[in-house]
Amino acid sequence: MRLEFNWRRCLPYRLRNQLLLFIGIAVTLAVLIVSTAFTYQSIKRERAQINENVDFLVKNIEAVSASLILSKDNEALEQILLMNAKFPLVDGILIVDTKNRVMSEVVKVDGFPEPIFSTTTIIPHLIDDALDTKTGKPAEADWFSVLLPPDVQLENWYPIQAGSWLASIRIRYSLTELHDRTVKQWQHTLLYALAAALGNFFVLVWMLRTPMRVLQQTTTFAEHLSEHIGEKTPVYHGTREFYALGSALNGLSEQLQYQGQALNEQAAHTQSILDNIVDGIVTIDTLGTIRSFNRAASRIFGYAQDEAISKNIRMLMPEPHRSAHDSYLKNYADGGTAKIIGKGREVEGMRKDGTLFAMDLAVSRALDHDEVIYIGVVRDISERHRLDRLKSEFVSTVSHELRTPLTSIHGSLRLLESGVVGTLPAAALKLVNLAQKNSQRLILLINDLLDMEKLAAGKMDLQLSMVDLLSIVKQSILDNGGYGLNYQVQYVLDAHPESCFVMADAARLQQVLANLLSNAAKFSGSSHQVNIQIILLDGKARVQIEDHGAGISEEFKGQIFGAFAQDNNGNTRKQGGTGLGLKITKSLVLAMQGEIGFDTKIGSGTIFWFDLPLAAPAA
Repeated sequence: MRLEFNWRRCLPYRLRNQLLLFIGIAVTLAVLIVSTAFTYQSIKRERAQINENVDFLVKNIEAVSASLILSKDNEALEQILLMNAKFPLVDGILIVDTKNRVMSEVVKVDGFPEPIFSTTTIIPHLIDDALDTKTGKPAEADWFSVLLPPDVQLENWYPIQAGSWLASIRIRYSLTELHDRTVKQWQHTLLYALAAALGNFFVLVWMLRTPMRVLQQTTTFAEHLSEHIGEKTPVYHGTREFYALGSALNGLSEQLQYQGQALNEQAAHTQSILDNIVDGIVTIDTLGTIRSFNRAASRIFGYAQDEAISKNIRMLMPEPHRSAHDSYLKNYADGGTAKIIGKGREVEGMRKDGTLFAMDLAVSRALDHDEVIYIGVVRDISERHRLDRLKSEFVSTVSHELRTPLTSIHGSLRLLESGVVGTLPAAALKLVNLAQKNSQRLILLINDLLDMEKLAAGKMDLQLSMVDLLSIVKQSILDNGGYGLNYQVQYVLDAHPESCFVMADAARLQQVLANLLSNAAKFSGSSHQVNIQIILLDGKARVQIEDHGAGISEEFKGQIFGAFAQDNNGNTRKQGGTGLGLKITKSLVLAMQGEIGFDTKIGSGTIFWFDLPLAAPAA
């Protein structure tokens, strides 16, 4: 595993200490750089001065000793060397003749020059660079030797000439004194740098004391701003940045106070609405835990808010929904299909006392701080169900009580109309005919009401079997042909397969066709033809009945299959009708596992269609 070094961990944690460290290092480095530059120039000048002094010394000796060498006056030559050997830094002077024999040599002993007599031969090294007497090699001249001259002895050879080469002179000098002075100078430089750093440290501590205290106060205020919303921190005017920071925090505190008040007012307003709304509102998380429970929900389910919150929503459901709820939530969260979420449906709820009741439930999905929650809106419809049941019972009772006498009245009127009791006068026959038609209309209305009551109660028994759709369509056209003639409309069977079998209830299928054919005849307008087609689709058979009337208005499309629904276009009332036919038709088609719909165009007519599943070949 690769370990990365984080250099920031080596720094002090507090800003004040970091500033002191950075500025101290910067000042110390600046002092060191400036001191080093001055020291370097000083040492460089001293080295250059030493070289100039040695050259000057050699020229003096050369000017005086040339005549003495020619006259071979060694004593006078020795005195000249003794006198010049007193020059600072000089350790010795040597002169050899052209045959490399020592003519005279003076060496400084304990700071005083003394003559030395030698008979050895010494080969001169007439080069430009100084030689190290220990190694016999040219001394290194690099930047470090300039910054700190080495503690060594050097020698330089120079020729003595007077028209010709007379001899060679060697000057030996030591850099020890210069080295010692340089070391002391560097010590002074470091002391100055340290003193400057310490002085800078104390000055910075004094200068940063107030700003750092203000920054600490500001930081503490910012850390606890949520606990002291609306309060203000002292603003430091010493620096523009601290002033801007303090002012910004004070402004933020005021803004948070204002927003907090607005949020509290909004929350109180929202809570007031939730507490007084007639519908129960319950929110849960993805695990089914109840997060909120308004007063209406408490009234509906019988649980107090503190009894419901943090409990699982299963407590409000009867079996089998109670056991399946968690798996349903998990399936939906994993990308499954929504059964209730995003939709509304009627379900059964359970109160605290265990009683069950019908309710409308609408569930939506929302996000609360990036967390998925589900909001359920509940409405108790048990009273509505009770009223619907009473209404259905009333309608059923009245319909049954009316159908028997109406049937007798209708039969008696038919007998009178047919002349069984004798020929009636024309005026009386006309009245009997009118009464007979209206009794027939009342019987149809009562039958429709009874069918509606059976469908709503789930008591409509359908006998699904394989039936010949083509034969039933043809038979329905024949049976309703007379009704079409009343409106001067002819039913025409257009495209159809040679044979077609579907799963349906033959009697109820004829009732569906009778309703659709009679509607098409009534609303054909000036057209005298209704077209019927049978089309085979994917696993289904579609029956289309097309009229050429005025079409269905846009605002009535959504109500077309409702109970007692009639389009108020002036034609419906003229043609009559109970407004229950399409409602019953749709219920029957759906009960036979089919689908029903329509396509319309104003001024061109309407096509009503329904699909039924094809019968399996094995059937």
